[in-house]
Amino acid sequence: MGKKIRGLMLLVLVLAVVPRGAVWAQQRHKPIEPPRPTQAKDKLHEMAKKSGGHFILRYRPNRSTLYPNVEELAKRSDLIVIGRTLSHRSSLRPDGNFITQDYLVRVQEVIKGDLPNGRSITITLPGGSYRFSDGTYAIVEPVGNQPAEDSGTYVFFLRAAKQKNAAFKGYPLASEAQGMFALTGGTVSPTGMSADDPVVRSYRQMPAADFLREIHKAVPRKERKESKEGGVGK
Repeated sequence: MGKKIRGLMLLVLVLAVVPRGAVWAQQRHKPIEPPRPTQAKDKLHEMAKKSGGHFILRYRPNRSTLYPNVEELAKRSDLIVIGRTLSHRSSLRPDGNFITQDYLVRVQEVIKGDLPNGRSITITLPGGSYRFSDGTYAIVEPVGNQPAEDSGTYVFFLRAAKQKNAAFKGYPLASEAQGMFALTGGTVSPTGMSADDPVVRSYRQMPAADFLREIHKAVPRKERKESKEGGVGK
């Protein structure tokens, strides 16, 4: 009986030690996950060829963050300008997977930021069409957003342009869904069209003069750049 008891005690000690050693060994020798393959390039061109010569990518602008009003939108913007669109051209992103439109905009008034009035700047928006060298073409079509038009007057809420950001050659919108407002016929037309967007509900069809007063009120005086040319809607 004494030998049996000693044997059982030895077995218990072994069972108590082995699992911990096994777990340690498993953690130490955990297999390394293979590196994820890099994203394929030139997908738009490939899809255009497979689709008989043209391909349309319907793109949903980022709506992960919706600001409740222009005051909050202004806080997140590095630059707020009123400008007139002169012309635009489409650009294919270097990886061949997206298209943007670069708008040449004549600045009429700077509400926030440091730019001279009358200067022309480039503003980059998602979307556009691009024709490849073999005659095929692709279109990126933003869903739920009104596109900018040439010779239109707009209020742009912008982020600072990043020269190293190849995807955006000019100033990008501070919010893809909320960063642009057309001033047409004396009223406001937000770029977004979603009924659940608080900015759309609050400002659509608002008189342009009232809308501009709201923006000026939202920007602290020290951040404003007073217009030397009278501005717009003052």
